[in-house]
Amino acid sequence: MPAHRLARRATRLTVLALLAACVVAPAQQPPQPQQQPQPQRPTPADAEDVLRVTTEIVQTDVSVFDKEGKFVDNLTRDQFQLKVDGKPQPISFFERVVAGTVNEDAQLAAARGASRGGAAATSVPLDRGRVVVFFIDDLHLSPASLVSTRKVLSRFVDTQLRQNDQMAIATASNQLGFLSQLTDDKAPLRAAISRLNVRNQDEGLDRERPQLNIVQAIAIEQGHPDVLDYFIDQTIKENPAFATNDPGGGGSRDMARNYVQRRARQLIDVYSSLTARTLDALRVAIANFAQSPGRKLFYFVSDGFALEDARSSTYESVRRVTDAAVRAGAVVYTLDARGLSAQLADLPSASDNSSPDNSGRLAGAMLSLATATQEPLRTIADETGGRAILNTNAPDAGVARALRETSVYYLLAWKPEREENRGGKFRSIEVSIVGRPDLTVRGQHGFFAPTSGTNAKREAPAQPGAVASDGAGASQSPEQQARAKDLNAALRAPFPRNEVPTAVTLNYVKTKEGGVILSASVQVEIESSKPKPDGTLSTDRAEVLGAIYDDRGKLINMFQRGVGVTPKDASVEVPAILRLTFAFQSPVQPGLYQVRIASRDPKNRRTGSTSQWVSIPDVSHGAFTLSSIFLGLNPAAPEDKQADATGSQVLVVPDRRFARGEPLRFVVYAYNAALGADGKPDVAMQLQIFRDDQPVVTAPLSRLDAAGFADFARLPYAAEVSLKGLPVGHYELRLTAIDRAAKASATQQIKFTVE
Repeated sequence: MPAHRLARRATRLTVLALLAACVVAPAQQPPQPQQQPQPQRPTPADAEDVLRVTTEIVQTDVSVFDKEGKFVDNLTRDQFQLKVDGKPQPISFFERVVAGTVNEDAQLAAARGASRGGAAATSVPLDRGRVVVFFIDDLHLSPASLVSTRKVLSRFVDTQLRQNDQMAIATASNQLGFLSQLTDDKAPLRAAISRLNVRNQDEGLDRERPQLNIVQAIAIEQGHPDVLDYFIDQTIKENPAFATNDPGGGGSRDMARNYVQRRARQLIDVYSSLTARTLDALRVAIANFAQSPGRKLFYFVSDGFALEDARSSTYESVRRVTDAAVRAGAVVYTLDARGLSAQLADLPSASDNSSPDNSGRLAGAMLSLATATQEPLRTIADETGGRAILNTNAPDAGVARALRETSVYYLLAWKPEREENRGGKFRSIEVSIVGRPDLTVRGQHGFFAPTSGTNAKREAPAQPGAVASDGAGASQSPEQQARAKDLNAALRAPFPRNEVPTAVTLNYVKTKEGGVILSASVQVEIESSKPKPDGTLSTDRAEVLGAIYDDRGKLINMFQRGVGVTPKDASVEVPAILRLTFAFQSPVQPGLYQVRIASRDPKNRRTGSTSQWVSIPDVSHGAFTLSSIFLGLNPAAPEDKQADATGSQVLVVPDRRFARGEPLRFVVYAYNAALGADGKPDVAMQLQIFRDDQPVVTAPLSRLDAAGFADFARLPYAAEVSLKGLPVGHYELRLTAIDRAAKASATQQIKFTVE
């Protein structure tokens, strides 16, 4: 029996044991639908890490727009002029790139002249999709702005996030913690949105009378006479102690001036600290996502903040953000969460702890200074190649426009002179179109030259930990210590490691006792060993560490296992790459979980990792719902020499990658179906397959046959669908169950790849 069959049978034995906890049924076979042909897409090259700035080459991407804001297409290399610190630089690589496609990875690699291939390399997704990050400045966000921000995020997840896109939500205070991960699963994104809260309600708030805000404090610091005189007058009026200390009045005004200026300075110091924290958190967030390939679109959502002086250290922080954007291939669009109210945000209102300005002295000054809180938003967007979305109560239009504007760009790469690309100095980048001053070019405006011959160390976000241990640390052998170190590092990696290709599929079912069992089907690919000199074959093994976390990063369960295969004799054909599989089961409560898997090849200490989210519903209460979809192949293969007697078994394929000629088989369970007038359930199934959010397979409704079942609370449904005619690519199988007796429905979906 071929080695890959041995691997798949290992998964089958565990998965079938899990399904045995439920009632089995004859297979339900829906009619085979007509498949809509899709255009063939090229097979991707091997994935590589994206490094934008080295001592040898610098990459930057730019977008060009005409006066109507439309992308200018079909430009050539000769039309672009690139200057670094004002000095023209020859462009060594130039290409038009469509973001979120497989070609983008190949073009990025070609721009830096990277080699491709290798036995341990893995393929990038065939239809990769876009990478979008919302960075919420919760240190400068009001409760009202938080409400509007949640709405913007929710609508984006529901209407703008495509099938293959990945998204993350991060905050300046890191309040979301474990949920601030890049994912294509909407459940953790919705959980993150619901958990967002404001963070600066008490920090730095001026509580004295008359109350100061930051714009007024900056105006006082800068010596604006109207604002300073207003607060001096109000301080004397509301604090009689100043007048009683000086009957003549002159000294009291000097005391009040000193008092007001001291309050303004204190408020500026507090807000400067908040601003520094925000900009540093944004820089770190951009740097963290540099490991994700392709262009990244960041939305920086804030109420804005005022800078005391453009020449202050804050501007240096903005440069650091720009440098991170160049290295990560990121574009930042800034969004003022206040909308139109931002124009009046710094004027006194009835809710302020301030005296009314009947003299009008504040109004004139504040109108001229109100835009000060938006200036950093403009600067960040301009420096990183994005756009500021300001003064609008329709932010969704601006968010959608940003998606369109960043969907196509020109990739430029150049080799700086050696002496100009060292020392850590900030290098300004200027790109223009020769002879076309009417065109607007957006791109990152600079970077810090490396201080050495290597790239700057990337900062990784805090990740949960687990302990892989073979006993007490002090008594571990060097090999055991190396194993624990490698597996734990891979498990905590913020992005998947691909040296050892690793995959996991999560499934859950309701047990007869009413609980829920979660099963993690794991697949690890390792290189097979060469025969020994005497012709015998060794056991090929992989070491695996897995952990289950809840949505707050708390460890729920973990497992460590070695899995391997040894051919019975040297005559067995062993493929160069072995697929080793097994499944781990754990009881869980309803909730949102993430399963992380780390793998290690002991022959060479290469590691791999992957993760997946799963949302476990409450199946114990009477609501109509579905289990997860068990997706794979028919286990009754010819090599098994046995018939599939029950029809409800499935050989789960953990990486969910299938050949075009293979029939796709799935099993799902319907729970808590209502009984009709005849005392039997009436459940119909609707199957659809989507590619790029468009249906390519739609089957007619198929009634679930409940004949022969005594327990209608758990009804299995098994079927097959042909993959013939579907081009290679990423797909989503979506199954909708309709309980016609209860007039209720439930939907489950699972993604897979045709190759």
